[in-house]
Amino acid sequence: MVNFRFHLVSLTAVFLALAIGIAMGATVVDQATVKLLRSQLDNVRKRSNDTNTQNDELRAEVSRWRSFANLGDELVRGRLANNPPVLIVAVRGVETGVIDDLRQTLATAGASLQGTVWFTDKFALTKPEDAQTLGTILGETGKPDTLRHDALVALADGWAAGAGSALIGPLHDDGFVDFDAPSPAPADVTALATGKSQFIVVSDASPDVANAQVAVPFATELVQAAPDRVLAAEPGHDAAPKVPAERAVFLHDLRGNSDLTSRMSSVDDLEDYRGRMASVLALAQLPGGRTGQYGDGPGASQLLPGPSS
Repeated sequence: MVNFRFHLVSLTAVFLALAIGIAMGATVVDQATVKLLRSQLDNVRKRSNDTNTQNDELRAEVSRWRSFANLGDELVRGRLANNPPVLIVAVRGVETGVIDDLRQTLATAGASLQGTVWFTDKFALTKPEDAQTLGTILGETGKPDTLRHDALVALADGWAAGAGSALIGPLHDDGFVDFDAPSPAPADVTALATGKSQFIVVSDASPDVANAQVAVPFATELVQAAPDRVLAAEPGHDAAPKVPAERAVFLHDLRGNSDLTSRMSSVDDLEDYRGRMASVLALAQLPGGRTGQYGDGPGASQLLPGPSS
């Protein structure tokens, strides 16, 4: 007959076996978890080491580019000494520092600078009085878009012909354009673009007047009237966390027109010393009929112009 002691021993054995099973199972789970965590930690360490290596390489590359940048202007010294005079035409909204750096590089390259003409936000013609004033300057009446277009065409054609423009004085007086004279010599805004001047037309992704209203139509007309004498340039920036890239926004429509690109050059990284070097080299090659689209953005074929033939 099975007594109580037998049941007690049996129950104790069962509970002991259960306890041992739980303990063994927990140990197996813990070991598997530890093994997984160690594997993940090793992967994290490897990725961290790889990232540190890449960062070291990038820092070294940036250091090399910065060292090279210190010589940037020196590398183009005198390259434009025998070129035609240069007139910069920009739209307000472009950072003035970008234009200042461009002028410095051009001066080092020996360019004969005629100054910088800025289209102001009055050219948007959002106010009826601005459209009326522009109509008075032109001696015509019409819709704002027509008046703006006619003014830009007349200005581009006059400058391309090397005869200056009768419009520039009144446009300046009434605030449609600003003028930065070249330093140190003073210049008369009404005497610009005489001879066979070269032109640098500058805008960016968000000028004070929409590119479709001023920069693009003006550059288009100027290229048609003065082939092989126009460089269109744009500062931009590349993509960053939560910031989409803005490059070749103004240049998009110009680069998309093969008739224009065969007669003009463009640079889409004017904010960078490489873009300013490309501008100098492109201007130097324009008199020989060599054109190209330079930079990092859509439509660019290479970073810098190749050697002159």
